[in-house]
Formats: sequence, C-alpha cells, structure tokens
Amino acid sequence: MAERSNDAGDDAQDHIAYQTRRLQQVLRRTGDAALQTTGLTLAQYTVLQAIARTPDVSSAQIARDCNVSRQSLQELMRVLRSSGYVRVVEQSGKGRALPIRITPEGRKVLRKADRAVGRVEDRMIAGISEAEVARVVELLRRCARNVEAI
Repeated sequence: MAERSNDAGDDAQDHIAYQTRRLQQVLRRTGDAALQTTGLTLAQYTVLQAIARTPDVSSAQIARDCNVSRQSLQELMRVLRSSGYVRVVEQSGKGRALPIRITPEGRKVLRKADRAVGRVEDRMIAGISEAEVARVVELLRRCARNVEAI
C-alpha cells in the first residue's frame, strides 16, 4: 500500500487531494457554463439526476447521495420545485419521509443537461483510453471508500 511522505518540501500540486480539488473546481466552473442554456447549475443537475435515478427517493437520501447538507438541499429543491422539475408526493405510505419524483418537464431538461455535461466529460477524458478511464473511476471509488472509513 502506498503512503505519502509528509516532507515539508513536498510540492502540494503532487498530492492527489490537491489534484482532486482542482478537478472539482474546474468541473464546477465548466459544468455550470455548459448547463447555462438549461437554466440549471451543476449542483441542481446532480440533484435532479439523483431523483431521476431513484424514484420516490427521500430528501435525506438525496442529500447523502449528492454530498450536500440538508440545508443546501432544501434550497436546491426549492428551485427545482418552483421550476416544475420535481414534485413532492404529499401522500406517502412510508412514514414521515415524503417521496420526491421527477416531472416530465424535469426529464426533458435533464436530457438536455445530460448532453451538455456529457460534452464536458468527453473533453475531460480526451486522449485517455477506455481502460484508463475505467481504472481512474475504480481508483476514485476506492479513494472515496478509504476516506469515508476514517
């Protein structure tokens, strides 16, 4: 198992955490720009995508899946609901959690957003083989599990 040295002379740019954060910032900026024509932000797109993937999902589960606080999710949901992209099912047989569903209008904007984000992703992986992309995805999943176990 690889371990990083903690020498003060290490170049921070060589650390995986630095590069991961850098990629996150670039993706947020370029993703928001690509989504501008849809009226969504990358955060709203991520939430809408989670709702589309999991019918009748609870807001607590969406917050966990999207790595946002419940307070942040409330604001994102307010925008998505007022835009007519999602609806909360008021009559739930599953206790207190009210299921959230994507609307037909939400599916329409999600298809457009998927294409926009897909173009950003295609550019990001340009020149990288499918096998390398699969390996990076697996390594990132492993990194996330390792950090979550702390």
